[in-house]
Amino acid sequence: MLKSPSGKRPTTPSPSDRSVVTLHDVALRAGVSPMTVSNVINGKTTVRPDARKRVLDAIDATGYRVNLLARALAGGRTRLISVFSPQLNRPYATEVVHGASMAAEALNYDLVVMMLSEKNATDLSIMTQLSIGALLIQPTSHGTWSRVSLPEHVISVDGPGQQVFSVDNYGGATLAMRHLIELGHTRIGCITGLEGERQLPSGRLLSPPYDRDDAAERLRAYRDCMENAGLDVPRDYVQHGNYRQASGAVAARRLLDLSTPPTALFVSGDAMALGAIHVAQDRGLLVPRDLSVIGFDDLPIAAASRPGLTTIRQPLQRMGEVAVQLLVALAEGQVQTAAGRPPFPTELVQRESTARR
Repeated sequence: MLKSPSGKRPTTPSPSDRSVVTLHDVALRAGVSPMTVSNVINGKTTVRPDARKRVLDAIDATGYRVNLLARALAGGRTRLISVFSPQLNRPYATEVVHGASMAAEALNYDLVVMMLSEKNATDLSIMTQLSIGALLIQPTSHGTWSRVSLPEHVISVDGPGQQVFSVDNYGGATLAMRHLIELGHTRIGCITGLEGERQLPSGRLLSPPYDRDDAAERLRAYRDCMENAGLDVPRDYVQHGNYRQASGAVAARRLLDLSTPPTALFVSGDAMALGAIHVAQDRGLLVPRDLSVIGFDDLPIAAASRPGLTTIRQPLQRMGEVAVQLLVALAEGQVQTAAGRPPFPTELVQRESTARR
């Protein structure tokens, strides 16, 4: 029999003596089996309330933390959902993540939110191995996705893929255009989100697929509404931005510099719309008396701007919420696919940036 240098028999170290607390330590302290601890951690409803409380108290007392990597390597299922976007610093992504986090909390899942870049593809692949599913926010059709091993269940919000959540972009843009036309505007310019897409000499875009199908659909609705109303679309009345405020300002300068500038602008994103409003105000124009501007998204900045931005509302938080609910349902075998879901509806939010001509 082995003895310590003092001649005494060694004792089993207590959880407080160890650097890592194990699931078995929690079970011992709570007076339950390791399986019961596992069931509590995984949110199973079969555990008696008194046993659940003892397990939770033991977890709190020991400082136990679930080793997600060990669980994944052992073939177990974590309660983790990955959220990836190349543009997490944009308000659009922030709103989707907010809805996703509320749904995850309600379902007892955790979110890991990461920004996609060329440098962190390896880190992303590690996180996807730990996740039951992934939510992609505005992914492009190229980039680092080919280097990332995505989990089995993936839902894309506003991007390419087989299981895509999107809004009715064409219908929303039609609402915006009808609003401006009903106000009596005939010279209506458009700022798209298609900057960087290849264009023909006429200013029209080359054939799809585009990186931003949402922006292409909004442009298509703009052209259709102008044509149906019998209104001309001069080549320079369509300018392209990239959904950032600065690009909206650049596009607005081009439009307002025209010899016959528009009296109204349909802008494919709220941030670009605010950039356009700032350019107009810097030139001494009053919005909406001299220029009406309507956006698309209804981000928090739309209501906070002066004047308040008339815009098309996308249910961004709801999209994130439903995406997480569906990822969990897919992982737990409650549904087989998320494909074929109809687009989320949009609605006109009328504020102070548009007026009758």
